[in-house]
Amino acid sequence: MMKRIVLLSLLFITYFSLNTLAGGIKGSAFGADGEPLIGAVVTLEPSHTQSVIGMDGKFSMNNVDNGNYIIQIQYMGYKTLQREVAVNNETVSLELILELDAVQLDEAVVYGARERKTSESARATEQMSSQVMTVMSAQDIELSPDLNVANVVQRVAGVSLERNNSGDGQFAIVRGMDKRYNYTLVNGVKIPSPDNKNRYVPLDLFPSDLLDRLEVTKALTPDMEGDAVGGVINMEMKDAPESYSGQLNLSIGNNFLFGDGNPFMSWNTSGNMNTPPSWNGVNNAQAGDFSVNHLVNNYKNYVPNIVGGLSIGNRFADDKIGVIVAGSYQQTARGSNSTWFSTGMLSDGSTSLDNMEDRNYYQLQRRAGLHAKMDYRINANHNIDWYNAYVYLSNDQVRDVTRTRTWGSYDPINGNAGEMSYITRYRSTIQQIFNSTLKGTHHLNTWMKADWSAVYSKASNNVPDNAKFTRSGSMTNWEHAPERIAGRSALTRRWDYNDDQDLAFYTNFTFSPELNFVYDSEFKAGGLVRFKNRSNDFENYRFNAGNSALVKGEDWNDITDVNWILENPTGVNYSPNRYTSHENITAAYGQFKLNFNQKLEMVGGVRMEHTDIGYFLPQPTNDLADAGLDEMSQTYVDFLPSLHFKYMLNPKANLRASYFKSVIRPGFSEFVPIQNGDTEDDWTEMGNPNVERTIGHNLDLRYEFFPRGMDKFMIGGFYKKLHNPIEYSLNREAGYIMPDNYGDAENMGIEIDMVKYFNKFGISANYTYTHSRVTTEKAYYEREIPGDDTSDIVIKSALEDRPLQGQAAHIANLSFLYKNSEKGIDMQLATVYTGDRIHSLSAFYGNDMWQKGFFQMDFSAEKRINKSTLIYLKVYNLLDNAYEVEIRQPITYAQSFYPKQGNEGDNVLVRQDFYRRQFLVGLKYNF
Repeated sequence: MMKRIVLLSLLFITYFSLNTLAGGIKGSAFGADGEPLIGAVVTLEPSHTQSVIGMDGKFSMNNVDNGNYIIQIQYMGYKTLQREVAVNNETVSLELILELDAVQLDEAVVYGARERKTSESARATEQMSSQVMTVMSAQDIELSPDLNVANVVQRVAGVSLERNNSGDGQFAIVRGMDKRYNYTLVNGVKIPSPDNKNRYVPLDLFPSDLLDRLEVTKALTPDMEGDAVGGVINMEMKDAPESYSGQLNLSIGNNFLFGDGNPFMSWNTSGNMNTPPSWNGVNNAQAGDFSVNHLVNNYKNYVPNIVGGLSIGNRFADDKIGVIVAGSYQQTARGSNSTWFSTGMLSDGSTSLDNMEDRNYYQLQRRAGLHAKMDYRINANHNIDWYNAYVYLSNDQVRDVTRTRTWGSYDPINGNAGEMSYITRYRSTIQQIFNSTLKGTHHLNTWMKADWSAVYSKASNNVPDNAKFTRSGSMTNWEHAPERIAGRSALTRRWDYNDDQDLAFYTNFTFSPELNFVYDSEFKAGGLVRFKNRSNDFENYRFNAGNSALVKGEDWNDITDVNWILENPTGVNYSPNRYTSHENITAAYGQFKLNFNQKLEMVGGVRMEHTDIGYFLPQPTNDLADAGLDEMSQTYVDFLPSLHFKYMLNPKANLRASYFKSVIRPGFSEFVPIQNGDTEDDWTEMGNPNVERTIGHNLDLRYEFFPRGMDKFMIGGFYKKLHNPIEYSLNREAGYIMPDNYGDAENMGIEIDMVKYFNKFGISANYTYTHSRVTTEKAYYEREIPGDDTSDIVIKSALEDRPLQGQAAHIANLSFLYKNSEKGIDMQLATVYTGDRIHSLSAFYGNDMWQKGFFQMDFSAEKRINKSTLIYLKVYNLLDNAYEVEIRQPITYAQSFYPKQGNEGDNVLVRQDFYRRQFLVGLKYNF
């Protein structure tokens, strides 16, 4: 299937290549300012032959008869050009330059200030920005194969993704810095996260078709909040158009993971109990209070992927009021076929294989977004914006697991004695974010401007009635699984809820006085106040089958046949998973921008951030209460200076250098002593009240070249010094993983980003090499008397150098582009590579888990039918490569007989996932 799709794509491109590069008349057309006239129509009279100028400013006309002609070009902002041309059995080459039209130019400038959706606008923003920035326009986003913002952002230089267990991107890793080192903005203001443990925002919540542009800023200025080391992701949502317009988007598709051999598994989610008995005042629950009738598997061979979107905007009251309303709905069936191995540490320092799990994930995602914005132009000096957004993501997931637990070393001849466990988990996760922002911009006079924003946001995460159904048995070897599943059937029902509310006020004052010693100057001062409150609730009930249901197939078949016995009628009496926390931020800054001789621009200043952070546990365990850990509050102040230089080598090239200091605060659950035993890898997580904030020092150097149109070339280097970086470590003896500070760390790298068009063909490529180093203390086993098998084993420690968690040394994107405006065709074949990186840390020396390098290839194509209508195709994960996690220790002879493990001497496989291919076919209609 994949080979056919790639072959058809190449044939499609080749056909149009041969069809458009024939001789006759060819040439280039540029404005007097050097800009290519992309999309302009070239007309040949009197034959009425037409051609469209490509991305590199070139055009061609095929099979032109001999004779004399007049060639004409019209383009907004330039005077119409007409020129005589004679054709006589040869290909005529022309270089056409259009003069600027002063009258029309004013109109063009106004239009350009509003039009932020085009790729040309994105290039202009990158060139003119005072910061190191990368921009993706709405044009780029629409053509990309991606449906949500998380997958879009992976196309940006230096950005990789952390994926969920269905293969969908969730969190951005910028320049090798884990997701904690970045933050997310919507229209320039920070939003809270629904994540149940951390402050970073899951980017898969946001449908990509609600965006006008996506900006990734990699160097902070004082007027930006200071809690980022890697970068800041800003989602600029759709803005009101200058005249009535709208767009309808509909598509349908399929996931090849599901079908006759692997039907999609689900359950009756409407039967979930939204709240447990204890939250409704029932202090002594009965088994009859919990229905299990909905926990029966349903199977479907086809679950369609559906995408729908609608946006409408206009201006009213003599263009004073602009309104846009946009909505998006996406339903996608996702999942994976996975194999997991549970590993341990042997006394000789090698890795043991304990459990093997065959995991099948079935996940139905429903993503919705609503966006409404109104702006009121009071007059030329005063403007009010009111923005509201609501995003919703529900994930109904079945995780069906067959776990094989071995007893002793594997015997390749006689098999392996042990037990089989069958575990089915039914989990619905509902995440929501609401944001309302009122913003004012006021030009008080010719040299002073003020703007302010009042923001209310709320994010929530609800996991109602998370049910886990376990059945156990025994086995004799891998090939002969038991037909009878005996005893020890168990059921747990769990509820998790958290919400995060923000109330914030931003204000900025901008002064632009005329100073004799500089060409241009700007001074800014302002600050923010934010009150953040977070609550977390939890409940868990446990059931067993007793003696009434010993054998599946004889005593019971479905979960509804079991007479369940409730073990803890009062629920969980003492739980650190119930807590409230707060984080109040007060910030102020001063910033200057000086432009010397229109060549050198300098931006700098300092930001002060005061933090008041803490938590309270209403139901602490006795140990926590005795240790005084039932509550905590601390305050601290950070001063964050920054300095940025931009030198214009010529009108097309910049050289940038910058320094900024930043602070990274722990996530809420990271300093609250929470124990969470339902993690994906079955290790308990625990918070650390002693974890401290991270301080980052960041240096950047970049060369930029914007030759013409959408072409660009950027190369730069960066260096980051982290004090007290926060990382998770796996403590196998204690049986949990926890965050901690790890001394000092360094992160440095080189970043290359380029786009080049050859008429209708283009290449977009970027590559980032990142090297980081942190030294941590790791444990290892050693016998008191070396070589003596009877001596006691002791645990010792040693220092180990390693990269930062989540940092890949190599990240690359390569896209082949084809844009034919004349025939209304856009195509993109996009490849992403993420190199090896640490997936999970271990407390033991040489036992970290590494994600292996991963390739992903996607394809998208659009064909414009008429001025208003186009059709498109998106194909995901063409290569269907396995996502794999390993421990870099050699497999032993016995371990090589385990399923899916490699040959003796290969690294130990911990996890292997296959996500399969997906496609969408759709239609867009503009009105």
